[in-house]
Amino acid sequence: MKYKTIIKEDIEERVEIYAKSRTKLIEQIESLCENDEIELVGYFEDESCLINVNEIQRIYIENDKTYVSLDDKTYRVKYRLYQLEEIVTDDFIKINQSCLININYISKFKTSWGGSLLVQLKNGGVDYVSRRQTKVVKERMGI
Repeated sequence: MKYKTIIKEDIEERVEIYAKSRTKLIEQIESLCENDEIELVGYFEDESCLINVNEIQRIYIENDKTYVSLDDKTYRVKYRLYQLEEIVTDDFIKINQSCLININYISKFKTSWGGSLLVQLKNGGVDYVSRRQTKVVKERMGI
């Protein structure tokens, strides 16, 4: 694959891709271009900080509040889950009514004795895939 980078201060930034077919690499490049600058304000105790959407491993609802989990901390955000679904990249998938996960941070899947799927993330977070979402998750992950 060939590429060309031109850096000038007075031009509009853009990425053009010429390809014979759509590949996973092209989808990743598109995702990076579309969501390069998306940041959320997160709150932890008495501090607030900007959170890059691509660093979020899990978005979930607990006690009617929305939280985002990163590698080391969990922050509260002032968005509803449906609003975050529209904001986040295509790397996120809804696994149940109150949780979105970033597929890039999935460590492993486990099946329980009842047949339900359990998702474990790289930061140690664990959540169940609902029966309604099991088919979608399996298709997306190629299981």
